[in-house]
Amino acid sequence: MEFSISFYIFSVAAVIAVAVGSWASPVLGSPEKEAKALLESGWWSVEYLNSTTTTPCKLPGVTCNHAATITHISLHNDSLLGMNLGRFLNGSSFPNLVHLDLAGAWLNGSIPPEMGTLSKLNHLNLSYNELTGELPLSLGNLSQLLTLDISYNYPINGSIPPELGNLNSLVSLNLSANNLSGPIPSSLGHLFNLTHLDISYNEIHGSIPIEIGKLKNLHSFIMSGNWLHGPLPLSLGQLTKLNTLSLYSNQINGSIPPEIGNLKNLEILELRSNNLTGPIVPSLGGLDSIKQIDLSHNHFNGTIPTDICSLSTLISLDLSYNSIVGQIPSLGGLDSINQIDLSHNHFNGTIPTDICSLSTLISLDLSYNSIVGQIPSQFYNLTSLTSLNLACNNLSGTIRYLNQQRFSLFDIEGNKDLCFDYVIGYHCLDAPPAATNNQGVIHKVVPHSQKIRVIVVLVSVILVLSSIVLIAIFYICRCKNRKHTQPLGETNTTKNGDIFSIWNYDGNIAYKDILQATEDFDIRYCIGTGGYGSVYKAQLPNGKVVALKKLHTSEIEHPVLNKSFINEVKALTTLRHRNIVRLYGFCLHKKCMFLIYEYMERGSLFCVLNNDVEAMELDWRKRVNIIQGIVNALCYMHHGCTLPIIHRDVTTSNILLNSELEAVVADFGTARLLDPNSSTQSNILAGTYGYIAPELAYTIVGTEKCDVYSFGVVALETLMGKHPKEVLSSLSSPSTQNLLLTEILDQRLTPPRSRLAVHSVVLVASIAFACLNANPRYRPTMEGVSKKFIDRCTPFADHCFHEISIGHLMNPQALCIDG
Repeated sequence: MEFSISFYIFSVAAVIAVAVGSWASPVLGSPEKEAKALLESGWWSVEYLNSTTTTPCKLPGVTCNHAATITHISLHNDSLLGMNLGRFLNGSSFPNLVHLDLAGAWLNGSIPPEMGTLSKLNHLNLSYNELTGELPLSLGNLSQLLTLDISYNYPINGSIPPELGNLNSLVSLNLSANNLSGPIPSSLGHLFNLTHLDISYNEIHGSIPIEIGKLKNLHSFIMSGNWLHGPLPLSLGQLTKLNTLSLYSNQINGSIPPEIGNLKNLEILELRSNNLTGPIVPSLGGLDSIKQIDLSHNHFNGTIPTDICSLSTLISLDLSYNSIVGQIPSLGGLDSINQIDLSHNHFNGTIPTDICSLSTLISLDLSYNSIVGQIPSQFYNLTSLTSLNLACNNLSGTIRYLNQQRFSLFDIEGNKDLCFDYVIGYHCLDAPPAATNNQGVIHKVVPHSQKIRVIVVLVSVILVLSSIVLIAIFYICRCKNRKHTQPLGETNTTKNGDIFSIWNYDGNIAYKDILQATEDFDIRYCIGTGGYGSVYKAQLPNGKVVALKKLHTSEIEHPVLNKSFINEVKALTTLRHRNIVRLYGFCLHKKCMFLIYEYMERGSLFCVLNNDVEAMELDWRKRVNIIQGIVNALCYMHHGCTLPIIHRDVTTSNILLNSELEAVVADFGTARLLDPNSSTQSNILAGTYGYIAPELAYTIVGTEKCDVYSFGVVALETLMGKHPKEVLSSLSSPSTQNLLLTEILDQRLTPPRSRLAVHSVVLVASIAFACLNANPRYRPTMEGVSKKFIDRCTPFADHCFHEISIGHLMNPQALCIDG
């Protein structure tokens, strides 16, 4: 009865509108059919449909023409969660529809063939949904279509229909981040008006068809993250309007065709992570507008063409992980360069001094080459340089430490004859000591006569001989008695690149104290074992209890574990926060590697939640406090550091609790800086199964939103008392969304009763489900989450606690968090 009344109201209103406005539209639609289709779709709530004043043209997201027929439909932000796209299209119900935008509406179902009947459609956006099945061939009938975006629908599979080549008016085609397979249809070469083509992050295979060269209006060509093979077609050189060419993470082989140099408007060239070979073609020097060149992770050989070094517009140059040889050429012509990465090649010779004239340079990585000589003194005039990596070369001499250039030992490790100077108290055991004043600053001796020169030479010889004797005595004593101690702030580097630095709040944790406290790492002091090694508990002579994370001797040579240890030291020496585990010291030696942390008496959150007695001690207030501590730590890492740091492995096992059940985030072995000015991304998938964000299924380049997702899992696990794998695997299921919050909470505790406890639990649950959004674009930032904890907003204030369901919590209107 309600449907009949509503349909009658819609129909009468539509007929009146047609009678009044028929003069405005030469082609009449059918308002009755449109009204019926809208009613049957179920996309609008009952209050809209039963309103006596509402016509289809007044529904949210709907726009009509003067004839009262629908021309625009635009719905976003999870508004159609769980709805089916097929229910919307009922034959040819919308003959005048020109604009259909349902991006991020969370529709499901397949794209119906009826989509091809919308003959006037010029804009179709179905991105960021959960659409399934194959792309219908009928899409090729939309001859007036200008933009087609069906990206980020992971379940969509099948091949790209060749019929899309019939869309002669198409300007933009985006099919990225789906599960499409098969080859690129050569018929796409008929889309002569196309300016943007993006089919990245699919399972596309085969080679790039030469017909792509016919797309003379193309501005961006993005095919990265597929299985493309074969050589780059010469016809790419015909795309003279091209601005972006992104083909990274494929299996493209052969060499770069010289014709690429014809792309005078090209700004971004991304060919990293392929199987490209041969020398880098000099014609790249003809890219007059280029800003970014990334040829890393290929098999390029030969030398760097000097033509590239004159690209005055270039901002980022990444040639790392290749087999390029020869000396680094003169780079004085790169006037706008911010980043240069030439690491992991076979460069020899010295560092060219003209690099020091690149006043805009921020990051320089020359590590893992065979570069010799000293570091040019002019480097210290580069005030903009914040990242310098010279590790694993054959450099010699000393490197100074200035306030604006905080270079660490890890940036020069592997250079047996290179060390920091005394200005920061670091010792280079292979270099003679220098004369210093009381503040530890090196004196500069300026000779004024031959007599002074002779004296200086004699004194130097004496100092060298004395140093050799002292060093020999030092090593003999250390090997025999193992009684090496070291004050706060000192670090030793040997010819083997070993690093030893231990300190604490009172300035004196010694190596011998560690060995004595653990009886040389006896098994009795072991409190945990993992794949990386073991954790020991040790009480030092001053009464301080610490935890030691020691790599197994057999695993020290493992490059991944070794790098993980070094990475953890790098991260934790830059982080200072009460909710981040404190690193007291470390020893990185070829035979002994361990880290020294503050000891957390209650262990990991995972262990506490899996122990019935301890879990029951963890009441709702304590659980909320733990979650807030994690929020504080991640917010600081993402937003409080000069460069954001992403953890990449946020799990309950990596959340530690002290005696007061306060939480700290630990285990930074996979953490990395998130530099927006860097094109270098990690190519190793990090994380723990069950906590990894879903987008890492199609891209291994993690962002801070990956940490946000992992935090959502941890927050929900803390409330539930167990990992929420069943809930996560069926979030879109109506049966899961109908579950009540009280049903999924940890049943070992009585439900929260006080007003404060109820409010806190509901707030955390709302935040957790917002963070678990499968689309990273719609997850909040940790800064937004932190703000909600501070504001103590009250979600579902009008609902009874026992009535709140998962469906309520997943509603984006439940808790507005700034993204």
